[in-house]
Amino acid sequence: MDNHQSTHAEEEKAFRFQLTDYWKKRIHEIQVEGEIRAEYFASQFRFFFIGFLILFSVLSRLGGRPVVELYGQLSAISILLVFNIIVFVLLKKSQKSGVYYSQIKYFASFLEITVLTTLLWYLSISSLNPTHTYTGAMSFIYFMLIALASIRNRKSVIYFAAALAILQYGGLMFYFYGDMKPMLAKLIELSASISPEMGKAGEKFILVSIAPMGFILKSFYMGLTAYLVIYSIKNANDTSQRQANLIFDTEKKAILEENMRLGMELDVARQLQAMVLPSSQEISNCKDLQVAAMMEAANEVGGDYYDVYPMPNGSTYFAMGDVTGHGLQSGVVMMMTQCSFRSSLERGGQTLPEILMNINSVLFGNIQGRMKDTRNLTLSLFHYENGKIFLTGQHEDFLIMKAGQKESKIIDTIDLGIYVGLTDNIEGMVAEREIDFAIGDTFLGYTDGVTEAENKEKHYYGHHRLKAKFEELAHLPAAEIVAGIYADLKVFIGSTEIYDDISLMVVKRVA
Repeated sequence: MDNHQSTHAEEEKAFRFQLTDYWKKRIHEIQVEGEIRAEYFASQFRFFFIGFLILFSVLSRLGGRPVVELYGQLSAISILLVFNIIVFVLLKKSQKSGVYYSQIKYFASFLEITVLTTLLWYLSISSLNPTHTYTGAMSFIYFMLIALASIRNRKSVIYFAAALAILQYGGLMFYFYGDMKPMLAKLIELSASISPEMGKAGEKFILVSIAPMGFILKSFYMGLTAYLVIYSIKNANDTSQRQANLIFDTEKKAILEENMRLGMELDVARQLQAMVLPSSQEISNCKDLQVAAMMEAANEVGGDYYDVYPMPNGSTYFAMGDVTGHGLQSGVVMMMTQCSFRSSLERGGQTLPEILMNINSVLFGNIQGRMKDTRNLTLSLFHYENGKIFLTGQHEDFLIMKAGQKESKIIDTIDLGIYVGLTDNIEGMVAEREIDFAIGDTFLGYTDGVTEAENKEKHYYGHHRLKAKFEELAHLPAAEIVAGIYADLKVFIGSTEIYDDISLMVVKRVA
């Protein structure tokens, strides 16, 4: 039975793939590895550039710049070097422990922006030209560094980098603003006097031009910064790809394991179904009756159930039901139903409604209390005795074909009960119906797997087609009626996969 109740939703949720703590840890480790790898590259980039700053500072001193200026430059560069060493040590520690320290993100962004600020300060002082600070290229690099901070996956780092860039760059511009005109005038004056100074006899002069040095430094820093951003993006993509591959492989493995588990579970469920079905001996020992029944389990194994129980007094009890959901749990509920039904008949002394209420009480206690499940089932019980069928419980409609008639009658069960196992007490909700059953009359029971079977056009087999086929075959022996309906059903569905159990039971009075 394909009942869209909470049971189905809970089954879907239960079998949905979920990452275990181990795989969550592995994904986190991959992310940490990627972040550490990116910061290692950035740290090496800073070491390399700091080395260039030291080299150009020394060359500037050899070119005639004051020694005090060299000390100032080296002091600033040394501070940057110490900070970068701290970051490098933290990275080593992170790599060893597998923990990415959040301080690294802030240190790294601080260093990249401060290195650029130091560069501008150095160029402006060394060349006596503060216009280096005001070039569009410099503001562009600051924005690139803020973008680099965004790759570090933390909003607070972006805000920190943006605030630091505004503070340092703004401070630098403010620092040089008042000296712009006099410094430019002095630069022009020095440029006019540099030629005669070069020609003085005995003058020691090393040819190191400040302007090319500034151009080289700016171009080099812009290129490396751009490459650093590109590398960080690529590294982030590689890390994401590794995580995705890990999740895919893990999910694939989990699905394979789940399929194996479900396959074993379905095998057990099929065996349970086969074990509780009535034997051919029981079916053939029904006095005055010809009984035939069949069940085809679906790929998912539903909870179809039917039973035949001939009594010593010549009467026969029947049951037909359908458990909600699929799989092993539905098979267990079906087995509990069969055991409860049989034990009630063995005890004797109960009416059909009393038997149904007893089954409901047992199932509700076991399903709700012990299985912690919400499954239930449609279940109709009927009893043949002395030319009468007594019917109770809610299930699919039954069909009865009276001898000599051409049209069958529908027996509605909606008012004969409710779903079994849905509530603890169904007293007052169960009724019984009496049906005359003469010689030649034929009684058909089925589950919704028959009427709701689909063909490739998504059309149902349906009640009308079943009723018409039953009327066509009703004059035949019970076994041939079952075989004929099943054959027509198989032709209808063709190669379409069966998603719900198919069950049929025919009872024909022959004496």
